[in-house]
Amino acid sequence: MEEYMKKNLLALLGIAFLTFTSIYSMTQNTLASSKQQSIVKKISAGKDKNFNYYEFVKKDGSVDFVSEVNAKYPKTHLLPFIKDNNTGLNIKQKINDDGTIHVKYDGNSNLKNNFKNAVAAWNKLDVIKFKMVDDSSATVDVHGNSNAKEDANNPDYEKGNLGDTNNYVDYDSSTALADGTKMNYISKSDIVLYSGIAKASDNNKDHVIIHELGHALGFDDLYGQKNRGLVMFSTSPIGSVLLNHLGSSEKISLQHYYQ
Repeated sequence: MEEYMKKNLLALLGIAFLTFTSIYSMTQNTLASSKQQSIVKKISAGKDKNFNYYEFVKKDGSVDFVSEVNAKYPKTHLLPFIKDNNTGLNIKQKINDDGTIHVKYDGNSNLKNNFKNAVAAWNKLDVIKFKMVDDSSATVDVHGNSNAKEDANNPDYEKGNLGDTNNYVDYDSSTALADGTKMNYISKSDIVLYSGIAKASDNNKDHVIIHELGHALGFDDLYGQKNRGLVMFSTSPIGSVLLNHLGSSEKISLQHYYQ
């Protein structure tokens, strides 16, 4: 018996300072090219509890405004996993016989490299291993939508969302941790990347896919200011430079749940 639980990256928040909104929506793509040849000065333009603001002055005298998430990687702590609504048990992927979790990507080819970056980020922790495949052995399917029509055909789509993850829980199989804690296995995870993600910077695209793969592994959304520096934080501001760092908190959590 299977049932699915939905975990989505909520609509990415707009920048609070409206005077900067139109600039921030395009900042990263502009910066990607200008950084290589024309940035001569980085000037602080203030900060608040969530963001650091900067002006990048170029050789031609023009200025790019950039916001960066104002957060540090928090003190190492165990991160929460998703709990199934019916059983109240945490859920996780079942490891294949080859010791990996098979993941497949299809759809918008412009997101393929970002998908590879996200897979590499999780694999770098050296706890679980995603294996990219092109066949039906995949238990994690990632699809990149190419247009608004595809978005509209998805019943889970809400305007402004960049990604959704649906985890299907297998109630006929379960496992237990060393301390006796029972868990349910995820039989299938479907990740959809909506077409609006195409307008984001590579930094932001990587972030969304890393976040959604985290849900497929079982990680729940995080809240509270202390967790703002973590990839699984519930909301992320599109247009800002995001912290795509997976570190000790994610590693010990994977070691705990995938022991």
